[in-house]
Amino acid sequence: MVSRLILAISFMAVCSAASAEAPKSKGAYIGGSFGSSTFEDDGAFLGFGVDDSDTAYQAYAGYKFSRYFGLEARFASLGSYSDGIDSLDVSAYSLHVVGIIPFGTSGWELFGQIGLGTVNQEVAGIVDEDDRAGAAGMGIRWHINQSIAVAAQVDAYAWESDSTGTLYDWGVATNQLSFQVNF
Repeated sequence: MVSRLILAISFMAVCSAASAEAPKSKGAYIGGSFGSSTFEDDGAFLGFGVDDSDTAYQAYAGYKFSRYFGLEARFASLGSYSDGIDSLDVSAYSLHVVGIIPFGTSGWELFGQIGLGTVNQEVAGIVDEDDRAGAAGMGIRWHINQSIAVAAQVDAYAWESDSTGTLYDWGVATNQLSFQVNF
């Protein structure tokens, strides 16, 4: 997946020579992303052969208070992980503080985020548990114009779960491509 991310960033760099516009310095935005996810179970399912990778997607809405700072609310479907019999579905609701480093008026910016939220783990008919989670991530975004932007980003969610009877540190990491509309 890293090679795909590098390819996507290279493609965006080549496209930026054709046209780019400085992003709006503040305002509301919405977006969505999709990509791959990897589940880390801290040994909770040792010996069960859990398939630990899947597809992730998220929807988000936020407000950019300045060129350097924003606040964002997210829903993320972090994947479904199976041992061949049961399937563990993981999703999250979270609130994030976003820091932004713009590259002048080129339309490019680096961003990083840190957040808190709730992760839901569900195994149909067996477990339906919510845990408090921390989240962090970073990425690079290119504003095609003042209304539309695309990004490549990595995010990670981490939490403690005792749904198996013992307390384990669980987490999901994602690599995603993101599309955003600025208002």
